[in-house]
Amino acid sequence: MEVHGLRLSIGLFLIWLVSMVIGGLTEQAAALDFSGDRIVKRGKSVVTAHVNAKDDRWRFEFSQPQRGASVMIVRADLGTAWLIFSKRRLYLEEPIASHHRLAVSEKMEGEVSREFVGDETLNGYPTELFEVTVAESGQTQQYYRWVTKAQRFPLKTVSKQGDWAEEFRRLVFTEQSPFLFELPQRLDPANAPASRQPALSD
Repeated sequence: MEVHGLRLSIGLFLIWLVSMVIGGLTEQAAALDFSGDRIVKRGKSVVTAHVNAKDDRWRFEFSQPQRGASVMIVRADLGTAWLIFSKRRLYLEEPIASHHRLAVSEKMEGEVSREFVGDETLNGYPTELFEVTVAESGQTQQYYRWVTKAQRFPLKTVSKQGDWAEEFRRLVFTEQSPFLFELPQRLDPANAPASRQPALSD
């Protein structure tokens, strides 16, 4: 009986251990760390930024300042976005809006259907190309979406009309330092009294 009980205890321990390992792997897979260049085209407008991402934290370093900011740090865990004005050594804090969020899941928001088109190598990654239909504001829109086979990451998305596109280049999946997503201490808040707020067009 003692031997049977010991075997049972060992068996339960092994089941617990395996479940912890599988759970850990699932959690790691969901926490996606990467860096790369993100290019977003909307009509004639093109915005390029170097992106660092760690789970629900994102850092954008713009090639051309956006709203006067050269860097934006988004902290979904805090519900806050920091716009950093490097030249003035100031930062502006604001609540997270939809345009702050980085969509890195395979499925698009509002997606209603998708059709597999074929395999393609894009920016050095083997991908699967899909034609995706999305419901937006009561209407449907179609997109082409390239998803990496290994990470299931949306490497490129283009509207079928060609008026919008998002693409990641020089993409590297590697652990990112948490310090990239902290607010530098040398900055002063621009959310202080209105008379002290900077013009957001420097």
